Amino acid sequence: MKNSKQQGKFALIALCSLLLTASATAEDNWWEKAKKLLSGEADVTQLALSDEQIGKALKQALSVGSESVISTLQQSGAFANNPKLHIDLPPALATAGKLLDKIGMGQWTNDLEAQLNEAAEQAIPAAGPIISEAINNLTLVDIQAIYNGESDAATQYFKKQMSESIAQAMDPIIKQSLADVGALTLYDKIISKYQSIPFVPDISNDLTELVKVQAMSGIFEYLAKEEAAIRENPAKRTTELLKQVFAK
Repeated sequence: MKNSKQQGKFALIALCSLLLTASATAEDNWWEKAKKLLSGEADVTQLALSDEQIGKALKQALSVGSESVISTLQQSGAFANNPKLHIDLPPALATAGKLLDKIGMGQWTNDLEAQLNEAAEQAIPAAGPIISEAINNLTLVDIQAIYNGESDAATQYFKKQMSESIAQAMDPIIKQSLADVGALTLYDKIISKYQSIPFVPDISNDLTELVKVQAMSGIFEYLAKEEAAIRENPAKRTTELLKQVFAK
C-alpha cells in the first residue's frame, strides 16, 4: 500500500512537471504522456526528464559515436581493406594503369591507389576536434530538432555545418601524407610514362581533392550508422542517462 502511495506521489510530481512545461513545444506531446503516466503505462523517470538532461544525453551519444568513428577510420587498412570505403583510382588513371600494365609498369598505379587510401586514414584524426567542438556548441533548438528527427538527423546537421571546416583541416595533412609516401612523385612518373605511349589522351587529377572527398564521405557514413545504432540498439547506450533518454 505504501509503495502504491509513493508511486502515486511520484506520478503526481511528474505530472505537475509536465503541466508546468507544457508550453515548451507542441512536439512534446505532453497530454499523451500525462495520460500514460496516470494510467501507469509510462515510466515516471522517463517522463520527468528535463530539456537539460535530454541535451546532455544527446551530446554524450554524439561524442561516443564520433569518437568510435574517428578511432575506427584512422586505423591502418580502414579504407584500403573496406570495399565500401576503398578509394579507387579515377577512371582516367585506371585506364593508364591498364596501358602501363602492358609494358610491365602496372604496379605503379596499384601502389598509387594504396597510397591514396593510406593518406585518407592519416587525415581522419583532423576531423575529431572539429566534431567535438560542434557537439559542445549545439543549442537547445538544435538538440530538440535532432532528438525528434530522423535516425541520421545529427549526422546531416554536422555534414551541413562542418564539411568546410573538416575539409580545410584535412587539406594540409593529405598533401603532406601524399608527399611523404611518395604518391605525388609516383603520380608524375605515371603521367610521364603514360604520355610517352602514342595516341593516348591527356589526363590530370587532383589527388588531394579525391582523398579529401572520400575521407569525409567515410566519416559521415559511419557517423550515421553510429547515430542510428545509439537510437535503436540499447547495447550502444553506455550511460544511464543515455538509456533513459533514448528509451523514448
